[in-house]
Amino acid sequence: MSPDVSLIIPVFNNEALLDSSLASAREQTGVSLEIIVIDDGSTDSSLSLIRAHAAADPRIIVISQANQGVSAARNAGLDRAIGRWVAFLDGDDWLAPGSLAEWLQQAEKAELDCLICNAFCFKTESNPQAMFDARPPGIITRQPWESIMSGAEWIVQSVKVREWPHYVWLQFCRRSVLEEARLRFRRDMIHEDIPWTIELALAARRLGFSPAPRYGYRRNPSSLTQSRNPDRVRHRIASYLRVAELLQTLSGGRPASLCKALHKQVLREMGHFLGLMRKGNVSRADRSRFASEFLAAGLAGAMFKSCSNYREIAAVIKAWYLCHIWRRQRS
Repeated sequence: MSPDVSLIIPVFNNEALLDSSLASAREQTGVSLEIIVIDDGSTDSSLSLIRAHAAADPRIIVISQANQGVSAARNAGLDRAIGRWVAFLDGDDWLAPGSLAEWLQQAEKAELDCLICNAFCFKTESNPQAMFDARPPGIITRQPWESIMSGAEWIVQSVKVREWPHYVWLQFCRRSVLEEARLRFRRDMIHEDIPWTIELALAARRLGFSPAPRYGYRRNPSSLTQSRNPDRVRHRIASYLRVAELLQTLSGGRPASLCKALHKQVLREMGHFLGLMRKGNVSRADRSRFASEFLAAGLAGAMFKSCSNYREIAAVIKAWYLCHIWRRQRS
C-alpha cells in the first residue's frame, strides 16, 4: 500500500543543521510516511549523517547523486515518490510535530489538489520548537484562508493583493496531480520555485489554505539570492528573464483576468531584473547581453499590457529606454 505522504528533502552541505531537520521529519506522527532524502553531491559529512538516520529509521530512503542543484535533487525525489501526497522540507529547515497529519486531514477532507501552508522564520541560533510554541507570526498574511478556489483563481487573487507565495516547501500536493501535469522543476535556475508554482497552480482544480505557521524557515544571510558574486548575480538576472518569458508564454489563450495577472507578474519580476541590472555587480558586456535578450523577448510589451496607472507606464518606458542604452554599451 502506498504511504500517505512522501516527504522530499534535498541536501547539500547541511551537516551543521541537518540533524535538526531530519529529526523533525522523523518525529512526524499520524501518517504513513516515506522520507526521501537526496544528497546532491555534498562535500561535507551530510551523506554520513543521512545514512546514520536511515539506519535508525526504515522510512528514510537515501538517494546520493553528483551535484546538480536543488531542482535536480527535488526531481530525483519526485521520481522515487510513491505517496498519495507530496511535501517538501529543505535540509536546514524544521517541521513542527504533527504538521503532515494536520495538512493531510485538511487536504483530504476538502478534496484538494494542493494545500498552501504557512511558515515562520527563525535564526540559526534560535530553537525552532520554542519559537513554534510561542505562536510566531506567519510569513504569508494576505491569503484567503477560509476559501477553496482553483489555482488560476489563486494566481489572480495573489497578484491582486501582491502576495503570491512561491515557496515549494509550503505546498502540500496531491501526487496524482503532479504526475498528470508532468510537473518537474526546471534545472539551472535560482528561481526554480516560481515556474513550478505557476504550473502547479494551473494544474490545480481545488486549492485551499492552512493559516497556522507550522514550517520553520531558517534565515540564511549567505544565500544565493543575497550574494554579490558576479557569477551568481548573472545567474539571478538570467533566471528573472526566463521566468518573465515563461509568464508571457503561459498567458497566451488564458481568460482575460488570468492573462492580466500573469502580465502584472511579468512587470514585477522585471522590476527585480532591472534592479539587479542597475545596482548589481554586472559587467558592461553582460549588461548589454541581458538588455538585448530583454528587448528580443518583447517583455516591455507584456509589461505595458499590465499597466494600470501612469507610474507603471513610466516605469515600463524607462525600462525599455535603459535596455536600449545598455544594449549599445558592449565594453
